[in-house]
Amino acid sequence: MSVLRFDEAVLPNGLKVVGEHNPLASSVAIAYLIETGGRDEDEAEHGVSHFLEHLCFKGTAKRDAAQVSRDFDALGARYNAFTSDERTAYYGAVLPDAVPELLELLSDMMRPSLHAADVDVERNVVLEEIAMDADSPASTAFDRARAAFFGAHPIGRPLLGTTASIGSLSSADVAAYHERRYRAGNMLVVVAGAYDWDAVLAQLALETRDWPAGDDPRAHPPLALGSGRLEERAPRITRAHVAVLAPGVGRQDPRRVAATLLARAIGGADNSRLFWSLIEPGIADEASLWHDDAEGFGSFGAYLSTDDASVERVLDVAFGVFEEAQRSGLSPEEWASAQRTLATGLTLRGETPMGRLVTLGSAYLERGRYESVREVVDEVLGTPLEAGLALLAERPFDRALRFVLRPESPVSAS
Repeated sequence: MSVLRFDEAVLPNGLKVVGEHNPLASSVAIAYLIETGGRDEDEAEHGVSHFLEHLCFKGTAKRDAAQVSRDFDALGARYNAFTSDERTAYYGAVLPDAVPELLELLSDMMRPSLHAADVDVERNVVLEEIAMDADSPASTAFDRARAAFFGAHPIGRPLLGTTASIGSLSSADVAAYHERRYRAGNMLVVVAGAYDWDAVLAQLALETRDWPAGDDPRAHPPLALGSGRLEERAPRITRAHVAVLAPGVGRQDPRRVAATLLARAIGGADNSRLFWSLIEPGIADEASLWHDDAEGFGSFGAYLSTDDASVERVLDVAFGVFEEAQRSGLSPEEWASAQRTLATGLTLRGETPMGRLVTLGSAYLERGRYESVREVVDEVLGTPLEAGLALLAERPFDRALRFVLRPESPVSAS
C-alpha cells in the first residue's frame, strides 16, 4: 500500500497549491510554477519572461541580491530557476526543518523590487547570454528553424529575446509584465516530501495575502506551420548544423505519450534508428529526435550535425529513416525498448522530492489532476504500439521544416 498522499488547495486569492506527501522522505522540495513564458510576450516585450526570472533573484523589499544568495546558502538549499516558452519556475530543496524559511524566501522573491539600477545591471548579463547563444551554431539553426516553422506565432521567437528587445526594456516595462502575469491565479505552488500541509497552507495564506488576485488568460493567436528547406552560410563555423521541425501533438492530447515514444524509438541517444543509421557508421556527429508538447499544439524536433560535404547524404539518410517509419511502422521490440527506457527515467527522477516537483506540477497544470509516478509509468508501459502507428500514418515528417546552417563556402570566404 502506498504511503504517498496527494494534497490540494486553492487560496482565496486564486493561488493553487498541491503536494505529494511522503513521510519516508528525508527532504522537502518547493516550487513556484508561473504559467508564463515566451509565448505570452508582446512583440515589444520580447525576452521579458527570462529577464524577469533573473530579476527575481536581484532583491525584494526585504532583502537585496546578496542577501537572497546568503539566505539560500544558510538553508543549505539546492535551488535554481528556469524559463521556457510556457512556464517559469523557481524551486529549491531543503531538510524538513528549513521548510518555513525556504517557503518565505521563495514567496518573497515572487515580489521583486525591480529597481531601475538592478534592471540595468542584469540587462548586461542577459545581453551576454544572447551573445553566447549567438556563438552556438546549433542554437542559431534552431532559432532560424523555429521562426520559419511557427511563423508569426510568438513561440517562434528566441526565448532570450534579442539585443534590441532587451536593450529597450525599461524597469517600467518589466514591472507591467510582472503585474500582469505574476498574479496569484497564474501560479501553482508545488510541495513534495515530508512536509506539514496545514503549516504550509497557513504560511502561504499569510505570505501572499496582499498579492493581486485572479489570472491573466493565455492568448492563442492563429498558428500556421511552415515547411520546406532553408539554408544559410555562416562564418567561423566548421561543421554543418541541421534543425528539423515537424507537426506533433499538444499537452492535453492523449497521444502525447505515443509521440514521445515514437521520438525515442526513431531518434533516441542510443539504440535508435537514427543512431544506427547515422552515428554508428560515422556519417554524422549527432543525430537525435524528440517531441515537445505545448498548450494547443506540439512538434517533433531533430538535430543533425556533420561535415559540410556530407549534408545531403545525412539529410537523405535521416529522411529515409523517417519515411521508412511512416511507411512500415515500428517493430514491437523497438516500441517495448522505448517504453522501458522512458519508464526507467521517469522512475529514477521520481525517487526524490526534487525530482518530482516539475512533473507533479506540470501534470496538475496540464491535465488538472494528480499523477503518481506509478500512474505515469503505467501509462507509458500501457501505451500500445498502435497509438504510435496511428501518428505515423498521419505522415508528420512530410510536412517538416529543415534549416541547414553551413560553413561559408570557399567562394564566399574569398
